[in-house]
Amino acid sequence: MTRRRSGIVHGAPVPIRQRQPVLRVGGRPLAPTVRSTTMLLLNEELARARMRESEAEAARARLGARVRAAQKWQRRAERAARRARLAAAAII
Repeated sequence: MTRRRSGIVHGAPVPIRQRQPVLRVGGRPLAPTVRSTTMLLLNEELARARMRESEAEAARARLGARVRAAQKWQRRAERAARRARLAAAAII
């Protein structure tokens, strides 16, 4: 006996099994939650605040990387200037 996708086995209808409600131990049965507009807006505002915080953190990280890069290039320039002064002094 093969079962087809339509749920019919050789022309005979197969009874559809209905899902039993899930009961939690010590709790109420699961019910659809009704949320107010205020609750939805509160969640959206929380999500926006988290995004603003992560964007601010990323901006601080980018600024720190730029400062470190500028300091590195400054040290390189100072070393090159020192070598140039020593080379010029050696020539004279």
